[in-house]
Amino acid sequence: MSVRNVLQMSALCLAMLASSSAWAQSAEDEAELVEKVAVRNRLYLVEKRWEVGGNVGFTLLPRLTDHYNLNISAAYNVAEWFAIELRAGYAISRQTSLADQVKEAFLTQMNLPRINDFSDLWQMTANGIVGIRFQPIYGKINLLAELPVHFQLYLWAGGGAGLFNRESLLICLQRTGSGCGQYFTETKVSPIVSLALGFRFFITEKHAVRLEARTWSFLDSYWVNVDRANVSAANPTAGGMQSPNAGISTISQIDLGYSFVF
Repeated sequence: MSVRNVLQMSALCLAMLASSSAWAQSAEDEAELVEKVAVRNRLYLVEKRWEVGGNVGFTLLPRLTDHYNLNISAAYNVAEWFAIELRAGYAISRQTSLADQVKEAFLTQMNLPRINDFSDLWQMTANGIVGIRFQPIYGKINLLAELPVHFQLYLWAGGGAGLFNRESLLICLQRTGSGCGQYFTETKVSPIVSLALGFRFFITEKHAVRLEARTWSFLDSYWVNVDRANVSAANPTAGGMQSPNAGISTISQIDLGYSFVF
């Protein structure tokens, strides 16, 4: 074999090697590009796995009451698209500055012999609910074009019960000069219905952050036609009656939470 033939074969081998290397690099670049712009596979699987977590809810546009709801949760993912979840917690609640202004303004209105109290004054405290989570949508968003974050979009619906207390804005049991030393208060246990739309963002296989828009709905009640002149600690409602059309109160919140999946 001549030197010329050897050189030709060597050049051919180098060309094939370079072509193979370029093809491999092209395939790798293509795979990386696909991973950045599309969801090829579910990287984080939850089927037949448990999860525990916690969350805090903040009231949207509080009017007469405000709530900060602290919950712990436990869930079982029956399938990738379906889970059952139990939540229990306690809401730190208070009346708002608007409610305080209403109280102060009403104390100067001495020409109202009979009064109807305000609705939507029940404050949720302890609460517990069980519900189902329908989570069929799995996707990915890119942060800064280089950091893909996988997520699930879900709907949540369930029910349970809660402990509530209520402080009247108008029924004063003990006047102290131009102010009121004690307002009429009530406590009750009521059923709750809760609905939510949320995202679960996966940090790793076992850790996820949740963002939810959630509502808590329960039966409202308040007193009407109260004889203001005869109100006392022994007779707080003074001939009044529960409103027959009290309806339903709803607390709307944004929830931030964390889940540990195992």
